[in-house]
Amino acid sequence: MSMRLGVLGVALAGLLAISAAPATAAPDSGSAAPALPAGTVVEPAIDCRPSSARPRPVLVLPGADGTTSETASQWEVVVSALRQQGACTLVFQGGVVDGRRWAGDMADAARQLAQFVEKVKDTTGAAQVDIVAHSAGSVPANYFVKVLGGAPDVHDMVLLAPEARGCDGAGFLAQYGIKDLPVTPVQVLEALPFLAPALATLIPGMASALQLTPVSDVYRTLMDGPITRPGVGYAVMATKNDQVATPPGTCSFITEPGVTNVFFEDAFPGGPAVDHSSLRSNPNTASWIVDQLYR
Repeated sequence: MSMRLGVLGVALAGLLAISAAPATAAPDSGSAAPALPAGTVVEPAIDCRPSSARPRPVLVLPGADGTTSETASQWEVVVSALRQQGACTLVFQGGVVDGRRWAGDMADAARQLAQFVEKVKDTTGAAQVDIVAHSAGSVPANYFVKVLGGAPDVHDMVLLAPEARGCDGAGFLAQYGIKDLPVTPVQVLEALPFLAPALATLIPGMASALQLTPVSDVYRTLMDGPITRPGVGYAVMATKNDQVATPPGTCSFITEPGVTNVFFEDAFPGGPAVDHSSLRSNPNTASWIVDQLYR
């Protein structure tokens, strides 16, 4: 999940403290969250062509942990591994606001992805693409495939620490030293319907993060019913050391038929320690991605 959800935890704690003060009135429960901008896209030149051995371009969708200026270094290991296999590998970033990935409306970001997929297919002549997505990047990826009807365009989805059901938000509070609270941020949002739009209004940069919680229309549209689509292969890797997408595994695994769900630590028991962010830059992870796409 996006690192900026750590801000959500702090804001929640602050608002809860404020709401306990006698002079504070609760916001209007009927208020609506402000509209989010679509944001811009950072897309690569489509200057590679699929081969008969690797007929599908691979679209890499980074998470929200970092800025667009850091993307190349963060994803060098995975991108290099894919290109060494002969894959036409393209890094796509959508919903970009002030250099932050996936900071705009998630549904709009999924539409941006859909447009790029069409451009890739038209330019390369490929019938389908594969998608590798990390963390918040999994949301527009899954939204595109499930909600926007992109399943016929996608052969495989490989997801690293993705956003799925069961996230509690506690990991974000813990990043700021707030631990062992009697309720989780998600429980607070579900119990106090006015809080999400109030937070989005008070802190606009948090609005896209709130779309990754069960109180948002984007979340419900994506998570209600099966996430997966027939004909698309799904593989998910999480880490037991994830302190962002919590609880580890529960927050990321897609427990639906046919989905491969694995912890990094179980796949590579002798491997180095990874966390939510470093999972996407580990050579073992890169090897696992290649295996999922070309098994």
